[in-house]
Amino acid sequence: MQLSKMALSLGQSATLRLNELANNLKAEGKPVIHLGGGEPEEKIPDGAYAASLKKLDSRYVRYTATSGVADLKAGIAAYTEKHYGMRPAAGNIVVSSGAKQAIYNFLLSVVNPDDEVIFPAPYWVSYPEMVRMAGGEPVIIRPEPGTVVPTLEQFKAAFNQHTKAVMLNSPNNPSGAVFSEDFIKGLVELCERCGVWLMMDDIYNRLVFDGKKAPSAFAFSKKPPDESIIVSINGVSKTFSMTGFRIGWSVAQAPLTKAMVKVQAQVTSCPSALSQAAAAGALAESGEFVEKLRKGLEGKRDVMVAELAKLKKVKLHKPQGTFYSFPDFSAYDKDSTKLSNMLLEKAMVVAVPGVEFGLEGHLRLSYCGAEKDIIEGVSRIRKVLD
Repeated sequence: MQLSKMALSLGQSATLRLNELANNLKAEGKPVIHLGGGEPEEKIPDGAYAASLKKLDSRYVRYTATSGVADLKAGIAAYTEKHYGMRPAAGNIVVSSGAKQAIYNFLLSVVNPDDEVIFPAPYWVSYPEMVRMAGGEPVIIRPEPGTVVPTLEQFKAAFNQHTKAVMLNSPNNPSGAVFSEDFIKGLVELCERCGVWLMMDDIYNRLVFDGKKAPSAFAFSKKPPDESIIVSINGVSKTFSMTGFRIGWSVAQAPLTKAMVKVQAQVTSCPSALSQAAAAGALAESGEFVEKLRKGLEGKRDVMVAELAKLKKVKLHKPQGTFYSFPDFSAYDKDSTKLSNMLLEKAMVVAVPGVEFGLEGHLRLSYCGAEKDIIEGVSRIRKVLD
């Protein structure tokens, strides 16, 4: 019996593989330090905890509407209005089992065979494979050497009659870069002029440092909500430290939203009722949780930057958001997979190879864990390399 060509062509998620490896090594009692993870160490918000208990106490956890429960949609609408300046209707929202499913719902709803989907490197590791799973062709825009952000002119040059969508993650995983207002404004105008979807992966949009904010694409749109080419993807995993609850959502025009609901209905039926209750509880909080998390991550960012500066040959663009850094280690070894394996073997430090994000020579090092692990992990790397 043979497997499908699609299944055989897929690569394994490097981040999930390394998470599993790190957990296995820790379970074996190995002194491993995991700088490759993507989960804040903070416990979930009180509101999420209380709402989860209330739902469990009801002893009534059943299927929900495919697109999500009404109170969570109302919370998402209020959250979007507060942080994006526009209030979507319930018919513009789909609640999904994580932001990853929301992205896949979008791709399956708009991409036809041989359509091209453009996104910049460095990119989240799942983007190319998800586009291919939807039958599309990923088109990767690579930044100039020594930079981590491509130019708007590079995007314009990549557009053609096959371009169906652009996907942009800002703040960016893995670089921590935040795309500028001028760039976002220009990209919105380009996509509206060409009739191309613009999917904004906003999962880190409130985890921004140095007094700045991530620009909202909706602020630059000339289209009414139900004619908009903008699709916003978000969720509670990162900003609310609720990775295990698997709740994400999309905000998009009503016709696209209806298509995404039909896709989701055939894949997962609906998100977890218990997780939706927890997410609604998190969104109902005053915002102190997110600000405390953000400030803590900003401090850890500064620690990571200071420790990496002690390495003789590392080049780093200071992260402006997220909880990732993407230093250039090519002066030590241009093969990031080889370097990652060597650091695991000799330093017992887990780092994700940059090639998995589309830029060779880099490593993704996260700073969402304990500060002592950041210091010790980079110190071990320095001892091995310098």
